[in-house]
Amino acid sequence: MRFDEVKELIELINNSDLSYFEMRDDKEFIKMDKSITRNYISNSNDLFDNNLNKLAITDLSNDVDIKTEVKENIEENYPSQNNDDADVEAIVSPIVGTFYEAMSPEDEPFVSIGQKINKGQVVCIVEAMKLMNEISAEFDCEIVSVLGENGKMVQYGEPLFKVRRV
Repeated sequence: MRFDEVKELIELINNSDLSYFEMRDDKEFIKMDKSITRNYISNSNDLFDNNLNKLAITDLSNDVDIKTEVKENIEENYPSQNNDDADVEAIVSPIVGTFYEAMSPEDEPFVSIGQKINKGQVVCIVEAMKLMNEISAEFDCEIVSVLGENGKMVQYGEPLFKVRRV
């Protein structure tokens, strides 16, 4: 695909209501994702007018502390249960990705409710950018509940399991 064809394709997608576009053929693969806002020049014409070399420089000094924002998001979207579960802790996702409870669809889940597991034992996989990331228990514990849904997206810091130390 020639550069001017790629440029035209970018402009078409940018001016459409599509948030995601993927095109494959024998030799080429193009993927465009507008679902996540990025701190780049947003108008594709500006990109090409600037020879594709200049990115918008954003002053991040006034941005909200990311850790605070993530913590508030977790507290808002994943409120803790009542105080009866004071000894229950969560195993959370360290990354954004797709949650898998087993190595493959035919395999048994890594863990099940009521199972006692050892520190370092794999409890699930979170796939991110085609990499399978094993999530392990950080201490000996018992699985109280499975919060992650197989094959569904999970966010950074999202609780995947409720566990009780043993």
